[in-house]
Amino acid sequence: MDDELPFASHITRRGRVFQYVRRVPDDISDVVPLARIQRSLRTTDKAVAYAAAAAIHREIEQQFATLRRKRGVTLNIVPVDDWLWPDWESLANWLKATLLEEDWLIRLRVLPGGAFDNGVPTNLFWRDAVTARSHIDLLTRLRTMTVETYAQERFGYVQAAIRPVGVPLSRSMAYFDRFMGACMKAEIEYLNTFLDREGGKLQAHPHPDTISGKWREASQRISDQQVSRILGTNPVTVQRTGKTLSDCLEQWKGDRKRANKKITKHGLNEKEAAIEEFQKHAKIRDIGEISRANIIAYRDHLSKTMLATATFNKKVGHITTLVTTAKKAGWVDHDFSGGIYIEIPAGTNEREPFDLSELDIIFSHSVFIKNEFSTNPKSAENIQFWLPLISITSGLISSEIMQLGPETVGPHPSHPEIICFYVSNAGGRSLKAHTRQRYVPIRQELLKGGLLNVVAEARENNRKYIWKSIELRNNIDLSSNMFSAYWSDHLRNSLLIADEKKSIYSFRHNFRDGLSAVGATNYEKDQLMGHSEAGTGAKYGTRKAPRVVDIDRLNSLIQKIRWPFLANTMWPGE
Repeated sequence: MDDELPFASHITRRGRVFQYVRRVPDDISDVVPLARIQRSLRTTDKAVAYAAAAAIHREIEQQFATLRRKRGVTLNIVPVDDWLWPDWESLANWLKATLLEEDWLIRLRVLPGGAFDNGVPTNLFWRDAVTARSHIDLLTRLRTMTVETYAQERFGYVQAAIRPVGVPLSRSMAYFDRFMGACMKAEIEYLNTFLDREGGKLQAHPHPDTISGKWREASQRISDQQVSRILGTNPVTVQRTGKTLSDCLEQWKGDRKRANKKITKHGLNEKEAAIEEFQKHAKIRDIGEISRANIIAYRDHLSKTMLATATFNKKVGHITTLVTTAKKAGWVDHDFSGGIYIEIPAGTNEREPFDLSELDIIFSHSVFIKNEFSTNPKSAENIQFWLPLISITSGLISSEIMQLGPETVGPHPSHPEIICFYVSNAGGRSLKAHTRQRYVPIRQELLKGGLLNVVAEARENNRKYIWKSIELRNNIDLSSNMFSAYWSDHLRNSLLIADEKKSIYSFRHNFRDGLSAVGATNYEKDQLMGHSEAGTGAKYGTRKAPRVVDIDRLNSLIQKIRWPFLANTMWPGE
């Protein structure tokens, strides 16, 4: 693989200046937006270029390793605590055999049969000139390099080379220097054989599979354990611990506090809901009884519901996070990673705004021009009218709109002439992040069209939420999921808008586009939509209280946005 080539193979010239160029490995190509990495080494001196390339190589190797860990594709780590020098020496021999085998397979593809009895010219199985040149340069460099320098420059390469057998490499291990010296020797011997083959000698070499080592037994043991867990036959998966997922949640909260990491009510609610759903489906409470098969069965169960792929992946993630917490606490000896989540193809999770023709279709429906409401229980009565209008004119997401209460719709505290939505976590409401807390001026058409009557009616009846249907259900998550399902069906089947990138969330994108059209700055857009400040600026100033905003300016922007459909809307009570 390209990422396992010596770093010298990634060094090339562009004009007179050296460049570091490498292909992004196939196993992470879908999460890296580039097909290759290219960086100028900013030098015409080869020695300087090698030193700079080594540093870049280490950095990129670490980045690739992080991406692999995040998506769970790294191999299980083979324990090496009991390894002695002969074990590490065998691994260095395996490295040499692997390099020789990879080179031989490349030559073998173009090798005619006559070459085996010296019946054809030797140049028929030469490698390409660029590869040969890079190997010669590397051999020259290695011959003058100390083992200490080799350990610094080639650490990332060796780490990548032994990754397939799952052996970890650490500078702190007892045999590190000696092992790196053996790897240096292995590379030099490989490069000499490479040059012999270029000269026409069909040098024999042992196949990597013939090199014995402790990693083979350990890898097989790990593989057997994985299969057993999948089949539910591993004793570890049925050993009771006396701990539940709720205990894991408490441990997780403690871990977060000790690390000074924020815990949101929204996040806790999601984890508690996932625990309840998982335990009900799996009929298991003790974490020692949870197997990989249980989690995958839960995932498959969720995938058959109306939930989006990203949503049920997140729910599954809550469970695997808690099991990992249990492992860190020493309650279980295993956790689960890799192959659990349903992959989301690149771009499918992105939302796009509705175009003008689609907005015309949506707001020309009888709900908006005749007040003919659907009787479907999921439509949530008058929410089917108000939610799209509030979302597109104010940028609130559906869960924020559903949680609006009498005390969250009213005059701005310092500018009482401006009526706002106050998006807050007050009264047990859930926000995805603290930065979502904000005042958003309300469009005048909504105020004059009866929204304040909805608020007044809720206040008179002492309701927590301004929406009667939400109050009756008393479950925001259920109501939100039900309405999303209704509106998705309405969008596809009634309005015939089939683009999968268009959803109820698209109104929020339309709102941001509307702000751009009237000259709002990015900072003003972020204030209205509850986005945190990005980049270096976010590191300065207060971390708790929202920054001071110009509510007059924000109100002016919202009122200026052109929404032609508002003129044709039939407002309740007209």
